[in-house]
Amino acid sequence: MKLPTISIESHRITRLIIGGNPYSGISHQSAAASKAMEDYYTTIQIMMDLRQAERSGINTVLARADRHIMRVLNEYWNAGGTIQWIAQTPKDTEYANLDEYLQIIARYKPIAIYHHGGTTDKLCAEGRLGSLQESLKHIRDLGCAVGIGTHDPHVLKYCYSEGYDVDFYVCALYNHTRHRELYLPNDRDAAFAAIQAIPAPIIAIKVLAAGRNEPREAFQLALENIKPTDAMAVGMYTQFQRDQIRQNARTVAKLLSESRLSGLEDLQDLRTYQ
Repeated sequence: MKLPTISIESHRITRLIIGGNPYSGISHQSAAASKAMEDYYTTIQIMMDLRQAERSGINTVLARADRHIMRVLNEYWNAGGTIQWIAQTPKDTEYANLDEYLQIIARYKPIAIYHHGGTTDKLCAEGRLGSLQESLKHIRDLGCAVGIGTHDPHVLKYCYSEGYDVDFYVCALYNHTRHRELYLPNDRDAAFAAIQAIPAPIIAIKVLAAGRNEPREAFQLALENIKPTDAMAVGMYTQFQRDQIRQNARTVAKLLSESRLSGLEDLQDLRTYQ
């Protein structure tokens, strides 16, 4: 079945997005697991995963805008790949000046750029969240859709109530900033409540709690608690399950079709995979 899409600015984005944390060796499990991801995800393997995503109906990748990922995506597109890129700014320790780094990101033509969630939360804790305004304007001027990421639903609600000039938000279902690698059901409930209360498109991340949640149940719970105008970005690690991306795409498409969570416009566009 075909994956339904949502709209962010002028872009149509599948409700299942492939997440790039595994490509950058970010397991949220252990140092050994992160190193194993780094060893597995060569440029060729990342490109193979992106091809599997596109063949499975996923049209967007959400990944860090670090030099490694930008070079790999550039090679993938030069080889004929067409997947869209939503760029996450790196941590604030990885660049000297964000506005200058945004210029570098823009060279690779992402459809959207969003501010790294952990850094957003750090700015909030320091009382400096307002400093984001100029960088958001810079992203807008670069011609990309503008987003803010966070792990804290209170930050999400604050930015929306204050009218930050963004097209979408990226919100973790678990508060990694506060609880690190503890994945608490209460955090998830708070995130769902905030997502439902805000009409702007939101991309939910940490849906699988970094591999701790059973996929079908986690996908169903997320789809039942985010809006039809929202999407999920999910990291997928194919070393031990080579067709994991295809299986996840089929599961999400089936859940959306069966539960009618996709909205009438998208339901009319559902088709069977060849």
